Amino acid sequence: MASATDIAGPGRFCGYSPIIDLQPGEEITTLDAGIHAGRFRWDGNFGSLEVDGIGWAGRPSGRIERPASAELPARFGERRTNGKYVVALWNGRQGAAYFRSSSRITDAQIEAIDRVRLFQEGEEPEGCDRRSISVWGVD
Repeated sequence: MASATDIAGPGRFCGYSPIIDLQPGEEITTLDAGIHAGRFRWDGNFGSLEVDGIGWAGRPSGRIERPASAELPARFGERRTNGKYVVALWNGRQGAAYFRSSSRITDAQIEAIDRVRLFQEGEEPEGCDRRSISVWGVD
C-alpha cells in the first residue's frame, strides 16, 4: 500500500471518506488531515479539484441533485461558498466529500465526481492500494 504526499493512478485511493478509482494520468496530492477528515487535490484530464473528505460529517447544505442508490452516494447541486464552487457527496450517514474549484464545476468534473464512492469512518474499504492516513505522535 502506498502512503505518500503524491499518489498517481491507476489504482484505488481511499482518503478518509472518498474512494476514488484513479485513472491513468490522475494524481492525488495530500494537503492536510485531522482526526476525522483530510484534504487533497485531485488532478486529471478533467482539470483540478480540491477535495475535503470527512469521515464524521452531517448532511451537506443545499439540494440533492442525484439521490443516493445502493452503489452511489447522493450528489448535491453546485453552490458557491467562500469564493469557490462546491459540489458535495453524502452517504446518508457520516461520510461526505466536498469538491471545490475556483471556476464553475464542468461536466467532465461532474463525471469524475460521479466515480467517487464514500465509506463510513471505521470501515475498511476493499482494494485500497493507495490511501492517506493520520499518523499520531510524530515530531
